[in-house]
Amino acid sequence: MLFLALMFLALFLAAFILLVLGLINPRFAFFRKRRHVLYFYPGVTILFFLCMLIFTISWSLTSDTSRLTAQSNANAKQEIQDLSEKKDVLQEELNVFEKKVKELDSTVSTLTEENEQLTQDIKKSSSEKESLEDKLEKLEEEKNSLIADLDSEKEKNSTLSTQLTDAEGKIETLRSEATSTESASSVASSTSHGDNSNDSPAAASVYFKNCSAAKAAGAAPVRKGDPGYASHLDRDGDGVGCE
Repeated sequence: MLFLALMFLALFLAAFILLVLGLINPRFAFFRKRRHVLYFYPGVTILFFLCMLIFTISWSLTSDTSRLTAQSNANAKQEIQDLSEKKDVLQEELNVFEKKVKELDSTVSTLTEENEQLTQDIKKSSSEKESLEDKLEKLEEEKNSLIADLDSEKEKNSTLSTQLTDAEGKIETLRSEATSTESASSVASSTSHGDNSNDSPAAASVYFKNCSAAKAAGAAPVRKGDPGYASHLDRDGDGVGCE
């Protein structure tokens, strides 16, 4: 735009100079007559002023446009700077958030692993618990079975004890009866053979109440046919008493 202004100014000065020279001498302005100068230069001057007017208007518009453009550029630069600052701030916040996200991801991963481990431990504990419950149930069944067997054995022992007591009572009764019978038989034998020999009464009159008495008299063991032999001393019936 400055170049155009200078060009128009140069043309205006050239036209003005030619106008003055034409008025002084038309030949200096490349015209034959002075009136030609008066016809031509006013038109040129008017054309020049129109051009200058158009140039001025254009310059004004261009200047306003340039000013607005400069202002817009300045505003744009300021906005760009503000946006850059905001971008930096947001970038820092984003970095902080990314760091927190990474930390949270790490925490979540750790918690997930711990959760899986706890789940496995729970499953293992449940399996062990079920196994222990099964073993406990089996032991309880064995216990109940043993208790039942023990009760049965107690009943058998009680029955056997009763039978043993009864048998011992019968044995004592039989021994007493045998002792009485043998004593009576010994007395009768002693009476019928009292005169046969001097030793026979002593032999027939020997009687031991039990093995303790036989041992105390030095007669144990007492064999069948020996003085003092009796069936109550020979419990196993082998012919030898107080073995």
